[in-house]
Amino acid sequence: MSSFSFSKNTRVSEVWIALRRLDMNDDRVVALREVSIPPSAEGPMIIQIITSTFGLNSSDVILKIRNHHGCLIPLNNLIPANSKHMPYVLEVVKVFQHVRPKPRTIPTTVLNRSMKTRLQTIDRRIQRLGELLPQIKLRHNEKLNQEIDCLNQKLRFLHKRMQVADSRSWKGVLIRAPLW
Repeated sequence: MSSFSFSKNTRVSEVWIALRRLDMNDDRVVALREVSIPPSAEGPMIIQIITSTFGLNSSDVILKIRNHHGCLIPLNNLIPANSKHMPYVLEVVKVFQHVRPKPRTIPTTVLNRSMKTRLQTIDRRIQRLGELLPQIKLRHNEKLNQEIDCLNQKLRFLHKRMQVADSRSWKGVLIRAPLW
């Protein structure tokens, strides 16, 4: 079975696993073995236990484990124990084995036409900006002049108020007694 040994005080989960080698284009179950998974084992150790039990080379394959309903389950130490009559199925597949590329759906002529129209609209927008540039500069200068005039008006008002405040003098006597 496996070359791993566990201490007697830990509860080891005994799991039945059926092997299916999809990487070799074989859809049938090749082997059925009982695998012992310790509760403290993590993912890489569980993969190592399973690959050593079935004699697999795990460097170039992907391992997928499914329950008796066909649903994928994670390879961890929480896999519940099962029976020999309803084993988990371990699928050994190549990397990207089940990925089927789709043919190109958009022909290149459509792409070329759409890129041409985009370039033409961008070119028209740039030409329009070039035509409006002198007007934009004039509007900018007008706006700056308006803001400068507004600031000058505020400064004049503040200057008048400061002069009024400076003309007041202290007589040294309070007209009314303070309320403190």
